[in-house]
Amino acid sequence: MAGNLVKEDSSSVQDLQDPRITCSGHKRKKSTPEINKDYRERKKEEVEKLKAETEELKKSKFHLDGQAFQLRMDLKETREENINLKIVEKSQSDSILEIGKKLIALGEHHPKEIRALKEEHAQKMLERDRELNALKEELERQMQLCSSWHIDMGTENAGEMIMQH
Repeated sequence: MAGNLVKEDSSSVQDLQDPRITCSGHKRKKSTPEINKDYRERKKEEVEKLKAETEELKKSKFHLDGQAFQLRMDLKETREENINLKIVEKSQSDSILEIGKKLIALGEHHPKEIRALKEEHAQKMLERDRELNALKEELERQMQLCSSWHIDMGTENAGEMIMQH
């Protein structure tokens, strides 16, 4: 058993007794200069952090100012386009109203011509309808003739029909 015993390292014993390592034991009180030094270091770190944050904020502000400027320019351009579109729309509306007035005036000044054109159009439509009806009647007559002819041909002379074709 003596061979299994290991000689203890004196530094490991000291480590176990060091309150910083074991987090136990009595801590000594810091002196006022040490406290002040620690306070200054913490404040210095805070100041460095704040400086870095301030620099980031300045960069962000510069970027946002650029975006705001661009948005203002875009808004100005959009307003100008809207104004131009409203001018064009007003001009077109005025033109449409003027054309409408002219058409009404023409209708009032030329009622005989308008009536004559309407009558002429109605007459042409009647003629067209008559022609269409005549064509329909002719088509029906031919269809009846063909179907009766095919029926007769199919029942009486089926063999002759095949030979003719």
